[in-house]
This record gives sequence, structure tokens and C-alpha cells, in this order.
Amino acid sequence: MIKFFRKIRQNLVSEGKAVNYLKYAIGEIILVVIGILIALSINNWNQERQQKKVLNNIYATIKADLQQDILNIDKIVNSSQSIKKDYLAIINKTRKKEDFLNCINCRYVNFGFPNIKLRKNGSELLQNYNQQNNTSSDSLSIKLNNLYLDLSNNIYVDLDELATNSNSFLEIVKYTQPWFADFNFRGTDTYSDAFIEYALTDFGYRNTAKVIYEMYFNNYIPHLKEYRTKSLEIIALIDEKLVVDE
Repeated sequence: MIKFFRKIRQNLVSEGKAVNYLKYAIGEIILVVIGILIALSINNWNQERQQKKVLNNIYATIKADLQQDILNIDKIVNSSQSIKKDYLAIINKTRKKEDFLNCINCRYVNFGFPNIKLRKNGSELLQNYNQQNNTSSDSLSIKLNNLYLDLSNNIYVDLDELATNSNSFLEIVKYTQPWFADFNFRGTDTYSDAFIEYALTDFGYRNTAKVIYEMYFNNYIPHLKEYRTKSLEIIALIDEKLVVDE
């Protein structure tokens, strides 16, 4: 092809057709420019398609993260009803000595609570993608930032406060209560009379139960439920985006 165009130029010059040669040269330049623009357009299109594929894979990872978070949240929320009953029995002084015979979860009052670790693999991938590609955040990215920065932060603040109070209580009883050395935190052993008496009469035990109850059921659980609701909304948006980009 190049030899063909070169032959035409040589013929035009040898025949003295300067004007025709000039027109031809300009036309050839235009064709070359058009070819370059087409090549650039194809290259840009391929790059955009590749970036969209990477971004959609990231969104798919975020969706999987949120789905797992929802499962974990559901487990905690579902178990909270029995926990709530045990705390209220201590706070309201309705628990009787005989209740401890069949109360497996009584051992966990003030001594622990269901923890959660929210998955952020996809969120970190999206953050790195936006930084590397200098991409401005769209509405979906903004919703994700609000979820991970605001709501998740609230949950971790709740967990820190719960852990602080539970650990403070643990520090007190392990140095002051003789029943502590024989207390089984993970088993189903019967409770000692000393522990039952302590749980039913000690004001520090009851006050700690009140503090943890308020933090758990008025902060932690509501924040988990809100996180779950927002996660479902984001999953729906991700599904819409993936369908559009197919």
C-alpha cells in the first residue's frame, strides 16, 4: 500500500502536475490523520471496556462482602432476643435462683457479646481503583463511602464501648470474687451458689448489666439493622449497574 502511494506521488511529480500533487499530498495527510484518530478511538474504547470490566468485578466483590455482612448481622440480631431477656431479668430483679438451673446464657451477662467484623475487601479495591484512575465518585461510590465510613464507624465505636465496660467488670470480679476461678465461661456446667447469690444481689453486677444493655440494644443492634438496610439498598444498585453494563 505504501509503495502504491509512493508510485502515484512519483508519477505526479514527473509529469509536472504540482497542483495535483499538492492536493494528493493533503489528501494523504488527511487519510493518515483519520487513521490515527480511528486507532486512538479503538484504543480508548478498549481501555474503557477493560476499566469497566475491572470496576464491575470490584462491585461484584462489594456485593459479596455485603451479603456476608448481612448474614452475620442476622445471626447477631436473631440471638439478641434471648440475650435481651437475660439482661432484663437481672435489671428488673425478676430472676430467681431456680432460673439458673436451665439458663445456659446467664453466664454471658456482663462477660461478653456477639462481635462482628465487617468485610471491606471490595471497598478497599474501589478506593484504590478511584485513586489510580483519578476517577470522580459517582452516586453509588458516595453511598458506599457513607456506609463504610459513617455506619461502620458507629458500629465499631459501639463495640469499643461494650468491650471497655465488659472488660472493666471482668477486672473487678476476677480480683474480688472467690467463685471466679471455677466459673466456666464456655461450658454448660451448673452455676455455683456463690455466683448465683452474687448475680442476684450485687448492685455492681446489676448496674453493669444496665449499662451494657443500653449500649447493646439502644446503640449496637439499631446500628447493625441500619447497616443491613443500607447494604440491601446498595446491593440493589449494584445489580442495576451490572445489568446495564452487560
